[in-house]
Amino acid sequence: MSTAAEEVLAQAMKLDADEREWVAEELLGSLETMPPLSEAWQAEIRRRVEEIEDGTAELVPWEEVRDRLYERLHAKREG
Repeated sequence: MSTAAEEVLAQAMKLDADEREWVAEELLGSLETMPPLSEAWQAEIRRRVEEIEDGTAELVPWEEVRDRLYERLHAKREG
């Protein structure tokens, strides 16, 4: 890694959590090469966010999702 990148990282790590999050989002956004989302996908994302916020979405913990995926993967390999 270049010295400049290491210096930027060192300075960024001194920021509070909200500022670091903003910097990370900006950096990640600068790497995106995907075209903008269609109106339909934007509407779907808004719908899903609303369900999460109003408590009607069925949320599954990551550990459970991971375990289900591993089970399916192992079942396919064995079957």
